[in-house]
Amino acid sequence: MFLNEEIKLYNMLKLQNNCNFSYNHYKEIIENLKLSHKISTYSDSSEQDVILRHDVDSSLEAALKMAKLENKIDATSTYFILLHSEFFNPFSLESSQTIKEILDLGHKLGLHYDESFIIKNKLEPSETIKKEIDILEQHFSATVEAIAAHDPTPNKKISINLPDGVINAYSKKFFKDRKYLSDSAQNWREGCCCGHIENFSELHILTHPMWWSEEGKHRNEIMKSFTNGAYDNYTRNVQIVTEKHALHYEKTSKK
Repeated sequence: MFLNEEIKLYNMLKLQNNCNFSYNHYKEIIENLKLSHKISTYSDSSEQDVILRHDVDSSLEAALKMAKLENKIDATSTYFILLHSEFFNPFSLESSQTIKEILDLGHKLGLHYDESFIIKNKLEPSETIKKEIDILEQHFSATVEAIAAHDPTPNKKISINLPDGVINAYSKKFFKDRKYLSDSAQNWREGCCCGHIENFSELHILTHPMWWSEEGKHRNEIMKSFTNGAYDNYTRNVQIVTEKHALHYEKTSKK
Protein backbone atom coordinates (compact mmCIF):
# COMPACT_ATOMS: atom_id res chain seq x y z
CA MET A 1 0.00 0.00 0.00
CA PHE A 2 2.77 2.42 0.98
CA LEU A 3 4.62 1.69 -2.25
CA ASN A 4 1.49 2.41 -4.29
CA GLU A 5 1.04 5.75 -2.53
CA GLU A 6 4.68 6.61 -3.23
CA ILE A 7 4.20 5.82 -6.92
CA LYS A 8 1.08 8.00 -7.06
CA LEU A 9 2.90 10.88 -5.39
CA TYR A 10 5.85 10.50 -7.77
CA ASN A 11 3.53 10.53 -10.78
CA MET A 12 1.69 13.62 -9.53
CA LEU A 13 4.90 15.55 -8.89
CA LYS A 14 6.25 14.55 -12.29
CA LEU A 15 3.04 15.70 -13.98
CA GLN A 16 3.00 19.06 -12.22
CA ASN A 17 6.64 19.70 -13.04
CA ASN A 18 5.83 19.13 -16.72
CA CYS A 19 2.76 21.42 -16.79
CA ASN A 20 2.29 23.07 -20.17
CA PHE A 21 -0.08 22.95 -23.14
CA SER A 22 1.79 20.33 -25.13
CA TYR A 23 0.25 17.15 -26.52
CA ASN A 24 2.75 15.18 -24.50
CA HIS A 25 1.50 16.68 -21.24
CA TYR A 26 -2.13 16.09 -22.22
CA LYS A 27 -1.26 12.46 -22.92
CA GLU A 28 0.40 12.21 -19.49
CA ILE A 29 -2.69 13.70 -17.84
CA ILE A 30 -5.04 11.18 -19.43
CA GLU A 31 -2.79 8.22 -18.75
CA ASN A 32 -2.48 9.24 -15.09
CA LEU A 33 -6.24 9.81 -14.84
CA LYS A 34 -6.87 6.29 -16.06
CA LEU A 35 -4.90 4.87 -13.13
CA SER A 36 -7.56 6.03 -10.67
CA HIS A 37 -10.63 7.07 -12.68
CA LYS A 38 -12.87 5.61 -15.33
CA ILE A 39 -13.31 7.75 -18.43
CA SER A 40 -17.03 8.25 -18.99
CA THR A 41 -19.33 10.26 -21.22
CA TYR A 42 -22.29 12.34 -20.07
CA SER A 43 -24.81 9.58 -20.63
CA ASP A 44 -22.91 6.86 -18.74
CA SER A 45 -21.31 8.85 -15.92
CA SER A 46 -21.19 7.17 -12.51
CA GLU A 47 -18.65 7.35 -9.67
CA GLN A 48 -14.88 7.62 -9.59
CA ASP A 49 -14.86 8.81 -13.18
CA VAL A 50 -13.90 11.72 -15.39
CA ILE A 51 -15.79 13.30 -18.28
CA LEU A 52 -13.55 14.73 -20.98
CA ARG A 53 -15.03 17.57 -23.01
CA HIS A 54 -13.71 19.74 -25.85
CA ASP A 55 -15.28 22.98 -27.05
CA VAL A 56 -14.48 23.44 -30.73
CA ASP A 57 -14.67 27.20 -31.17
CA SER A 58 -11.97 27.97 -33.68
CA SER A 59 -10.06 25.03 -35.10
CA LEU A 60 -11.37 21.74 -36.44
CA GLU A 61 -7.83 20.76 -37.40
CA ALA A 62 -6.71 21.08 -33.79
CA ALA A 63 -9.78 19.11 -32.69
CA LEU A 64 -8.90 16.27 -35.04
CA LYS A 65 -5.33 16.14 -33.73
CA MET A 66 -6.66 15.87 -30.19
CA ALA A 67 -9.19 13.23 -31.23
CA LYS A 68 -6.45 11.09 -32.80
CA LEU A 69 -4.24 11.42 -29.71
CA GLU A 70 -7.10 10.32 -27.45
CA ASN A 71 -7.98 7.43 -29.71
CA LYS A 72 -4.42 6.10 -29.43
CA ILE A 73 -4.63 5.99 -25.64
CA ASP A 74 -8.19 4.62 -25.56
CA ALA A 75 -9.90 7.77 -24.26
CA THR A 76 -13.34 8.95 -25.38
CA SER A 77 -14.34 12.62 -25.32
CA THR A 78 -17.34 14.70 -26.33
CA TYR A 79 -16.61 17.30 -29.01
CA PHE A 80 -18.95 20.29 -28.82
CA ILE A 81 -19.28 21.88 -32.26
CA LEU A 82 -20.06 25.60 -32.50
CA LEU A 83 -22.41 26.14 -35.44
CA HIS A 84 -21.81 29.89 -35.47
CA SER A 85 -18.03 29.86 -35.38
CA GLU A 86 -16.27 32.82 -36.98
CA PHE A 87 -13.48 30.47 -38.08
CA PHE A 88 -15.17 27.54 -39.80
CA ASN A 89 -18.39 26.37 -41.40
CA PRO A 90 -19.16 22.93 -39.94
CA PHE A 91 -21.21 22.05 -43.04
CA SER A 92 -18.59 22.79 -45.68
CA LEU A 93 -17.14 19.75 -47.41
CA GLU A 94 -13.77 19.84 -45.67
CA SER A 95 -15.19 20.69 -42.24
CA SER A 96 -17.84 17.97 -42.49
CA GLN A 97 -15.21 15.39 -43.36
CA THR A 98 -13.08 16.49 -40.40
CA ILE A 99 -15.97 16.24 -37.93
CA LYS A 100 -16.99 12.85 -39.31
CA GLU A 101 -13.42 11.65 -38.89
CA ILE A 102 -13.51 12.74 -35.23
CA LEU A 103 -16.75 10.80 -34.71
CA ASP A 104 -15.38 7.76 -36.56
CA LEU A 105 -12.60 7.66 -33.96
CA GLY A 106 -15.27 6.83 -31.39
CA HIS A 107 -15.84 10.26 -29.88
CA LYS A 108 -19.23 11.78 -29.02
CA LEU A 109 -20.98 14.75 -30.63
CA GLY A 110 -22.12 17.76 -28.63
CA LEU A 111 -23.75 21.07 -29.57
CA HIS A 112 -21.94 24.25 -28.55
CA TYR A 113 -24.75 26.79 -28.75
CA ASP A 114 -24.21 30.55 -28.78
CA GLU A 115 -26.34 32.43 -26.24
CA SER A 116 -25.47 35.81 -27.78
CA PHE A 117 -26.64 34.62 -31.21
CA ILE A 118 -29.99 33.60 -29.75
CA ILE A 119 -30.47 36.78 -27.72
CA LYS A 120 -29.36 39.28 -30.38
CA ASN A 121 -31.53 37.63 -33.03
CA LYS A 122 -34.50 37.50 -30.62
CA LEU A 123 -34.93 33.76 -31.13
CA GLU A 124 -36.85 31.36 -28.90
CA PRO A 125 -34.05 29.51 -27.06
CA SER A 126 -35.53 26.02 -26.70
CA GLU A 127 -36.80 25.89 -30.27
CA THR A 128 -33.53 27.22 -31.67
CA ILE A 129 -31.38 24.74 -29.76
CA LYS A 130 -33.64 21.85 -30.77
CA LYS A 131 -33.30 22.87 -34.43
CA GLU A 132 -29.51 23.05 -34.11
CA ILE A 133 -29.45 19.60 -32.49
CA ASP A 134 -31.60 18.21 -35.31
CA ILE A 135 -29.36 19.76 -37.97
CA LEU A 136 -26.20 18.30 -36.43
CA GLU A 137 -27.73 14.85 -35.96
CA GLN A 138 -29.09 14.70 -39.49
CA HIS A 139 -25.96 16.00 -41.17
CA PHE A 140 -23.53 13.79 -39.28
CA SER A 141 -25.79 10.75 -38.71
CA ALA A 142 -24.90 10.88 -35.03
CA THR A 143 -26.65 11.49 -31.72
CA VAL A 144 -26.09 14.73 -29.84
CA GLU A 145 -25.97 13.57 -26.24
CA ALA A 146 -25.15 16.93 -24.65
CA ILE A 147 -25.15 20.70 -25.16
CA ALA A 148 -22.97 23.43 -23.69
CA ALA A 149 -23.26 27.19 -23.89
CA HIS A 150 -20.51 29.09 -25.69
CA ASP A 151 -18.84 31.69 -23.47
CA PRO A 152 -21.62 31.61 -20.83
CA THR A 153 -21.91 34.64 -18.52
CA PRO A 154 -24.51 35.40 -15.81
CA ASN A 155 -25.94 38.46 -17.63
CA LYS A 156 -26.68 36.37 -20.75
CA LYS A 157 -28.44 33.51 -18.98
CA ILE A 158 -31.30 32.05 -20.98
CA SER A 159 -33.87 29.47 -19.93
CA ILE A 160 -34.16 26.35 -22.08
CA ASN A 161 -36.12 23.11 -22.16
CA LEU A 162 -34.12 20.32 -23.74
CA PRO A 163 -35.40 17.39 -25.79
CA ASP A 164 -35.61 14.09 -23.91
CA GLY A 165 -32.25 12.41 -23.53
CA VAL A 166 -30.16 15.53 -24.18
CA ILE A 167 -27.95 16.65 -21.29
CA ASN A 168 -26.88 20.17 -20.36
CA ALA A 169 -23.15 20.08 -19.55
CA TYR A 170 -23.67 23.07 -17.24
CA SER A 171 -26.44 21.44 -15.24
CA LYS A 172 -25.91 21.01 -11.50
CA LYS A 173 -25.04 17.34 -11.88
CA PHE A 174 -22.04 18.05 -14.10
CA PHE A 175 -21.07 21.61 -13.18
CA LYS A 176 -21.56 21.68 -9.40
CA ASP A 177 -21.76 18.12 -8.10
CA ARG A 178 -18.45 17.12 -9.67
CA LYS A 179 -15.20 19.07 -9.93
CA TYR A 180 -15.23 21.21 -13.08
CA LEU A 181 -11.93 22.40 -14.55
CA SER A 182 -11.43 24.45 -17.72
CA ASP A 183 -8.46 25.71 -19.74
CA SER A 184 -10.45 28.65 -21.17
CA ALA A 185 -8.16 31.29 -22.76
CA GLN A 186 -5.29 28.85 -22.09
CA ASN A 187 -5.63 29.48 -18.38
CA TRP A 188 -6.43 26.87 -15.76
CA ARG A 189 -8.18 28.98 -13.09
CA GLU A 190 -7.11 26.64 -10.29
CA GLY A 191 -3.87 25.41 -11.77
CA CYS A 192 -3.44 22.61 -14.30
CA CYS A 193 -6.01 19.84 -14.01
CA CYS A 194 -3.19 17.37 -13.40
CA GLY A 195 -2.91 18.72 -9.85
CA HIS A 196 -6.50 17.77 -9.00
CA ILE A 197 -6.62 14.14 -10.11
CA GLU A 198 -6.17 12.62 -6.65
CA ASN A 199 -8.33 15.23 -4.89
CA PHE A 200 -11.70 14.48 -6.49
CA SER A 201 -13.50 11.25 -7.28
CA GLU A 202 -15.66 12.79 -10.03
CA LEU A 203 -14.12 15.21 -12.52
CA HIS A 204 -15.42 17.21 -15.49
CA ILE A 205 -12.52 18.52 -17.59
CA LEU A 206 -12.98 21.00 -20.43
CA THR A 207 -10.17 21.70 -22.87
CA HIS A 208 -10.10 23.76 -26.05
CA PRO A 209 -8.04 21.90 -28.69
CA MET A 210 -6.78 25.14 -30.27
CA TRP A 211 -4.63 25.87 -27.20
CA TRP A 212 -2.68 22.61 -27.40
CA SER A 213 0.29 21.90 -29.68
CA GLU A 214 3.37 19.74 -30.03
CA GLU A 215 5.59 22.44 -28.54
CA GLY A 216 3.17 23.84 -25.97
CA LYS A 217 2.94 27.26 -27.65
CA HIS A 218 1.67 30.35 -25.85
CA ARG A 219 -1.79 31.59 -26.84
CA ASN A 220 -0.38 34.77 -28.43
CA GLU A 221 1.79 32.70 -30.75
CA ILE A 222 -1.15 30.47 -31.62
CA MET A 223 -3.46 33.39 -32.44
CA LYS A 224 -0.81 35.01 -34.65
CA SER A 225 -0.51 31.76 -36.57
CA PHE A 226 -4.16 32.06 -37.62
CA THR A 227 -3.22 35.01 -39.83
CA ASN A 228 -0.03 33.71 -41.44
CA GLY A 229 -1.16 30.33 -42.73
CA ALA A 230 0.73 28.27 -40.16
CA TYR A 231 -2.42 27.12 -38.39
CA ASP A 232 -5.26 25.36 -40.20
CA ASN A 233 -5.97 26.25 -43.83
CA TYR A 234 -7.57 29.66 -43.46
CA THR A 235 -4.96 31.65 -45.38
CA ARG A 236 -4.68 29.05 -48.13
CA ASN A 237 -8.47 28.85 -48.46
CA VAL A 238 -8.64 32.61 -49.00
CA GLN A 239 -5.93 32.30 -51.66
CA ILE A 240 -7.85 29.52 -53.42
CA VAL A 241 -11.08 31.52 -53.45
CA THR A 242 -9.23 34.61 -54.70
CA GLU A 243 -7.66 32.64 -57.55
CA LYS A 244 -11.00 31.04 -58.37
CA HIS A 245 -12.76 34.40 -58.67
CA ALA A 246 -9.90 35.83 -60.71
CA LEU A 247 -10.13 32.91 -63.13
CA HIS A 248 -13.93 33.26 -63.32
CA TYR A 249 -13.54 36.98 -64.08
CA GLU A 250 -11.07 36.26 -66.90
CA LYS A 251 -13.39 33.70 -68.46
CA THR A 252 -16.52 35.82 -68.25
CA SER A 253 -14.86 39.08 -69.29
CA LYS A 254 -13.76 37.54 -72.64
CA LYS A 255 -17.32 36.81 -73.67
